[in-house]
Amino acid sequence: MNTRWVAGVDAVRILDELRKQYPSTGSYPFMIGDEKDLELLEETAEFESQVAAEIVGSSLEIDVDAWLVERRKEAEWYEFDEVGTIGEWPRELPDRGSLTIHTDIRTGKCKPKVLLGLARVDASWHLPATLKWGSWNSCPQPQLHCAFHRHWQEQLGAEITGMSHDVIECVVAHPPTNQTAAMNLAREQYWYCPDIVEQGCGSISKLGATLMNSRYWYFWWD
Repeated sequence: MNTRWVAGVDAVRILDELRKQYPSTGSYPFMIGDEKDLELLEETAEFESQVAAEIVGSSLEIDVDAWLVERRKEAEWYEFDEVGTIGEWPRELPDRGSLTIHTDIRTGKCKPKVLLGLARVDASWHLPATLKWGSWNSCPQPQLHCAFHRHWQEQLGAEITGMSHDVIECVVAHPPTNQTAAMNLAREQYWYCPDIVEQGCGSISKLGATLMNSRYWYFWWD
């Protein structure tokens, strides 16, 4: 993987330009963040013994739908309050979001410099394998990240556009356009990344509302 520093105010524009060039260059661009993000990414990768090709191969054996069924069964065993977690669909639809890795989380302003990664991968869902990303706290193993993002790329044209040390962001070509589809997707995303509800928007319904007609997805693990 190669890296490139760019000004924060130019990061999204340059990212878009490099994404358009990807079919000819073979170098897939994504935002990493600042020096600390890169340092933590590299530290985490040291604990993964499998090489990228092995992780991708393992991910192809994962059936996302079957994994979700098993995950729900496990939650039922612990008397998970699904009704309370689902909540009510909000009366006012929230902001559709944007890419954020190039910004300061405290101020919302662009960082002075942002690091872009350029990876030689066949598809964006290979990135978690290339970076050996995951397997800490409640964050899934790299192969599960690959499996979910392969699933979403095939279904909705979602592509990873950013991977900091604890965040994954995506741009989505075909987001859900109705409440039913948005809620189905929100349930998938909740089981994949509970923190975006439990430490974020507060309910699966609110998450679904942010996903409907939105080009941007955000995942974060504590």
